[in-house]
Formats: sequence, structure tokens, C-alpha cells
Amino acid sequence: MNNDNRPSKKSKPEFRVLIINSSGNSTKTITGRGPIRNRMRKPIYYKVGYINEDTKGDEIFITADKLSSVHQTLMQSMSVIVEIEIAAYEKTIQKMQEMEGCHDDYDFVLIPVINSSLKLIKDSIRTIETLLSIGIPADKIRILFNRVSDSDEYFELLTNRLDDLNIHYDLRAHISSYAFYEKLDSLNIRYDEVTDGKLEADEEHLTQLKNASNLDLFTHRICKPYFIEAVSAQREALASKQQHDEVFNILFSNLF
Repeated sequence: MNNDNRPSKKSKPEFRVLIINSSGNSTKTITGRGPIRNRMRKPIYYKVGYINEDTKGDEIFITADKLSSVHQTLMQSMSVIVEIEIAAYEKTIQKMQEMEGCHDDYDFVLIPVINSSLKLIKDSIRTIETLLSIGIPADKIRILFNRVSDSDEYFELLTNRLDDLNIHYDLRAHISSYAFYEKLDSLNIRYDEVTDGKLEADEEHLTQLKNASNLDLFTHRICKPYFIEAVSAQREALASKQQHDEVFNILFSNLF
């Protein structure tokens, strides 16, 4: 990464990150859309998949055979998220092998992992080993340890292998709550709006919602049920903000 393009500490960082895991249900999408995207400076978001069934907002869907066009963007832009859906994993690895040196276009490779099953952990280990085999440097790999149980039994298998591979990790890098990100999306509210403390339980804010709404959303956005949901989502976001900020810093601390 060019040091001249790094933002000041007061602004959101810019970097290029690949989010990947060969296992399903590993929180790739919600991690990218939620805690990562909302802490980056206006990232371009690519979803690499097989069929375009799960893009939102300004996300860009592309099939793995068009991966070279994504890397053209990576070479020109400093704030990019590339998420690989499980259906496109094998093809993506194949294309990356064909495009020698393409891993240099990423500043980080993020692998979200959940301790829900032995299979998922083994799949995650194989993903890491595959990435190393195609030339991804160990110091670019970041592991997000998402827990669904209190036991770290499966994570121990993973961390033992990470030690063998000389890949740095921090078990504090885990996110315990994601649901409010999806709730905010469904309410058409930006994360920054609620974490900046702009929502208040009063009539004045209902007026603000009305003024900020598109005409086709007018009746929905000023109604009381909408506002109650918005305040609820705000409370969840504020309760998790510090922990999510800390995890983001743990994963990408060498930017700051």
C-alpha cells in the first residue's frame, strides 16, 4: 500500500481486502457488509459468485471468470472489498493461479471462521493452506474468530495449525453480534447515523425522518413502528460499537 494514500487517524481507512473461506456459513457476507464496510472509507464492494442472488445497494456482482476486471479496479482504487461466495471459491482460486502476482493487489486477506463444527474448521484450514500455496504471504492473512459456543475446542485445532504456518492471530478478534447491521439495512438507515447518536425518541426526529425520506418511503419511514425499530437497532449498534471497533483495529492495526 502506498503510504501517501493512507488516511489520517481521524478519517476512515482505505485498503483492499479479500474475504474468503471455502466453507459455507462462515459469516463472509455479513462481516463484509457490516463491521468491515462501515469502518472503511467508501469502499467499492464486489461479490464474486455463480448467480447474482444476494447483492444489495451498490454492491457489484461478478462471476469468477471475470475476476481480471476486479483486479483492474484493485490496481486503481485504494478502498475495495472483494467477497468470494462459496460457489465461486474453486474457480476464483483457479483464476488467481492464472493471474500470476494478482495477490499483490490485496493489502489483506480476511478469513472469517465459526467454531460451530469440526468440518468448518478443517475447511478453513484448507482455505488458508491453499491461499499460501498460490502465493498469498502469511503476513497478509487475517483470521476472524466468530463464536457460536463458549467452547474453543475447534479453534484450538485452527490455532495450532496457524502456529505451524507462522500466521499471526489474536483470539480477541471475534464479533459476538451482527443482527443490527441487517436490521439497519432493512430500515434504510446508515450505520453512521445511529452510532453518531442522531436518533432520539422524540417527535423532532420523526420530522427529520420525513424530511430525509424519499417520497415512495414517506409513509413507511415516519410511522411509529419504524421509529421504534430504528431506536432498537441504534441501541444494539451502540452497545456493540466499541467491541467492533476494537476487532477492526486488531485485524488491520498496521494501518493506523
